[in-house]
Amino acid sequence: MVDPVSVPRLHFEEYAARLSDCATLQTSEDHGATFLRIVPRRPDAVGVVLYLGNGYHGTVQLDDQAAVPAELSEDVALAVQSIDEVIRLAVEGRATAFHLGRGGCLEERNAGATTRSWRNAWPWPGWRRRAHRVDFLPYR
Repeated sequence: MVDPVSVPRLHFEEYAARLSDCATLQTSEDHGATFLRIVPRRPDAVGVVLYLGNGYHGTVQLDDQAAVPAELSEDVALAVQSIDEVIRLAVEGRATAFHLGRGGCLEERNAGATTRSWRNAWPWPGWRRRAHRVDFLPYR
């Protein structure tokens, strides 16, 4: 039987190893939970965080206050797909954050479409004007 926690972790570590020319992997553990972080060498790029909790619970997200964590599925193939999507988003520089207080909006550009996710903020009129915009650049 495949361990649903070790596969996402190993996949994340392998992906980070392929990015060794432009990013580093940081790992930490706290009370049984594991945090893996891909940190780009380029300061204007965004990192990626994988959280694996006790039992089977995990999330993956861009390392930014406006990013909403994506829950990892118990289906290992779907969990790996989610990890790949978030890492590619960061590596290709297809995200823009709009910081509003302790949260904001994250715009993701995919194949001609733009999606927005909100964290601790509401899209009140004038939100773009009031927000601090951060355009994340590609890793390479």
